[in-house]
Amino acid sequence: MTTDELIIEVKKGLGISIDSNEKIDQVIKQKVLAVKSFMKNAGVTDENMNSDLAIGVIVMGVNDIWESKAGEVKLSPAFSTLITQLASG
Repeated sequence: MTTDELIIEVKKGLGISIDSNEKIDQVIKQKVLAVKSFMKNAGVTDENMNSDLAIGVIVMGVNDIWESKAGEVKLSPAFSTLITQLASG
């Protein structure tokens, strides 16, 4: 799945209009790339990174980052559990 397709999926998951909005899309893209990097460093393979489960995990991770205050990131326990499953699967 391309980054642009992931942006659309994240927007759907966050309840944001999927209409093109360059400012929002850039913010979401940054967060998607951060979450994918986190997943890769946690041991998620490229194959698993493109699975249906991974899309949901990426949406969840972006939501966790989106809800964080400046200087802090609190990842949900569900996100961490799903990352572990993706990394070991």
